[in-house]
Amino acid sequence: MAPPANFDVADIYQEHSYLVRLTKGRDAKVQVFEVFGRPPTEREPQWAPETILRCEVAREVWDVISPEARAELNRRLKTEGKPVGRWGADETAVQRLFGKELLVLLWAVELPDVKEEEIVVAIRNWLGLKPEERWWLYTMTAAATGLAHQSGLGWRGALRQALCFGTRSDTFHLGAVTGRGTLEPKVNEAFGEQKRKSAKLKSKKSDDPSFPFAAPLPAE
Repeated sequence: MAPPANFDVADIYQEHSYLVRLTKGRDAKVQVFEVFGRPPTEREPQWAPETILRCEVAREVWDVISPEARAELNRRLKTEGKPVGRWGADETAVQRLFGKELLVLLWAVELPDVKEEEIVVAIRNWLGLKPEERWWLYTMTAAATGLAHQSGLGWRGALRQALCFGTRSDTFHLGAVTGRGTLEPKVNEAFGEQKRKSAKLKSKKSDDPSFPFAAPLPAE
């Protein structure tokens, strides 16, 4: 029997981690749960760790994101000398810090109006962040808008603006930004004076018969 699909999780029932679940059917989605795994006490014949549904996204979005996320997580696992992970057909356990980082990316692209170009840009920008930066973004977002039904609100909306920025439609010229302008024009008196001096010098040179020959140098 093949081992359960996971990224650095030995037992999701005993570890604080995340669970990625793929639903089936016409409206297939990807659900990400935070799982508060813990060892059972001696008085518990069975135990069921608490879970919180943090995110739901369409399978089409997951199909674009999952290969890039797998490559990033496995790169880190290899660096730490740990076995690489894989996404399962139904469920995958994900180590706690990895799960936070994955949610930062998913929260940025979870809304149905996010375009494919934005998803690609979000992946690129997510890969450009340090793990510590992703953890901080998760903490700030989860504190206020960390539940699945809060998509697009508060920090969730800010994540989209931040990670999806950089598409062709985002290109703009600074001069076109609302609020930019100038003060009323003011006459530059120095410009007029310089212009008069230039005209006077030109007139003097044209009246000088020795021009354009330079004055002879004194003999030594």
